[in-house]
Amino acid sequence: MPANQMGLSPSPRAEVSIAYNTKTNQVILFGGSTGNTQKTSSYNNETWIYDVAANTWTQMKPPSAPSPRGSAGLDYDAESDRIILFAGLTPDNFDMNDTWSFDMNNNSWTQMKPGGPVNHVGCSLVYDSKADRMILFGGFNFKDNLATNDTWAYDYNTDTWTEMKPAASPPGRNWQAMVYDPKADRVIMWGGWGTTNADNDTSLWVYEYNTDTWEERKPSGGPSSRAFHSLSYNPKADRTILYGGYTGGIPSESMDYTINSSETWAYDYNLNTWTLLNPTENPGPLIVVGQVYLSSTDRLLLFGGRSDVDICSDKTWLYDYNANTWTEVTPKQ
Repeated sequence: MPANQMGLSPSPRAEVSIAYNTKTNQVILFGGSTGNTQKTSSYNNETWIYDVAANTWTQMKPPSAPSPRGSAGLDYDAESDRIILFAGLTPDNFDMNDTWSFDMNNNSWTQMKPGGPVNHVGCSLVYDSKADRMILFGGFNFKDNLATNDTWAYDYNTDTWTEMKPAASPPGRNWQAMVYDPKADRVIMWGGWGTTNADNDTSLWVYEYNTDTWEERKPSGGPSSRAFHSLSYNPKADRTILYGGYTGGIPSESMDYTINSSETWAYDYNLNTWTLLNPTENPGPLIVVGQVYLSSTDRLLLFGGRSDVDICSDKTWLYDYNANTWTEVTPKQ
């Protein structure tokens, strides 16, 4: 097996996919892009591991890996102890539908053979721990030029994707964010773009796998409509934390990056309320970052993101909800 390579941190990039392995207390990062996705992006298929206790990034050298891509669906299946990856995109390929698993114990990627969703660029994928299923929603179908609103569940044990059939579904969207709230046993989804600007709203949607139902919620106040933001669930605070995002209309080659957000919001499922948090320092106005909750330290970890057309970040940040502070912890030489 090729040797791994210790490094300071991954190079500046956006559209990374990250997940947290609760058993090893490590974060896996896959892929990402540099440059403007509409014009000159360069994509990679690097696999990196962040050791939470040591605050170190290590580039792994698995014998094989998924092809280079950004914005792949990625989450940790705790029951099977595998990282699950689905699809993603490059400027030349908008219809990836491959499914992969990564075993952190032996540093190996395995391509699965389940069939499943197709044409779902910008979909969301999260792990429902009680159902032991990966839940997927939405994405953009470039073939038909529409934002999709189908719901799928992936079972690693049987290597099968199943299209769910809820009686009602959220409007089609892409580049939204989703997270699983185990206390409520619900998938929480917010934001994203529809097929047209008129489709964009600030409703929050929750999905229950056992009953295969979506419920629309309308919290008072809250963030303005946006996409390319991130969500993470903090179980100790029982809050879903949102960071960043693009607050303009449907993206184009002339996106105005000056309206990227640097806001931090907290959503309380029980009260159905948003609260704007105002830490004195933050990672800056960013989109398509990698963000995940670390149970060992009760912190959110954020890496990368794009602040302008060809400006990406290589910074690592931690967010402490109790102190309401963002702290940069990028490893130094």
